[in-house]
Amino acid sequence: MNQNENLKKLQMNRTLAITLSLIVVVAVCVTAIAVGTAKKQKPPAQTSQSTSKTSQSTSKTTSSTSQTDPKPNTSVVVEKVSFVAPMTAGNVIKEWSADVPVFSTTMEDYRLHLGIDVAASAGTPVYAVADGTVESVEFHPMMGQTVVITHADGYQSVYQNMQTAVPNGIKAGATVKAGDKIGAVGDTALIEISEEPHLHFELYKDGNCENPLAHFTVSPINAATDYEDQ
Repeated sequence: MNQNENLKKLQMNRTLAITLSLIVVVAVCVTAIAVGTAKKQKPPAQTSQSTSKTSQSTSKTTSSTSQTDPKPNTSVVVEKVSFVAPMTAGNVIKEWSADVPVFSTTMEDYRLHLGIDVAASAGTPVYAVADGTVESVEFHPMMGQTVVITHADGYQSVYQNMQTAVPNGIKAGATVKAGDKIGAVGDTALIEISEEPHLHFELYKDGNCENPLAHFTVSPINAATDYEDQ
């Protein structure tokens, strides 16, 4: 009897141990599954929050950009320049020659001539060829009394070899209209001193020298001494 009771107790103890082991295993598995599920569910919540913040930031940036960046104005209005002759009358004694050197009587050599020389009596009025702003009034060491005027559409006119006296108000920054008097014909250019009194006139477009006679004509004083080729 004692032996049978001992066997029964032993079986009961084994059964209890197995049951407890199963309970522990099940508890561990449940805990592991719960932790894994929590970890899987947590990142999407952060991603959603980050996406929301990114969306809000993008929205703010777009709003700021739309407020600070004006719509580009695609229409560009270019003011057309109308030219008049710098003198009412004069004889063109030397033409524009930016490609082929011409002979200089004073310097006794051949050199490019980037303007036109219009001869007239000393003191003959010189006028602005177009509306613009006086850029400078100065005495050039080689070309004498010089006035430079800036015009619309990238044009710039240069008047040289004039008398040193200029009209009142003709100074840097002054606004002039086409036909306004800016000076008078003289003989102050050292490198053209051997020639008769004349206006040395140059015209530039965006920094490039152009033939002035392509923009206006000069009425000759005496056709017999006008060397301009017609």
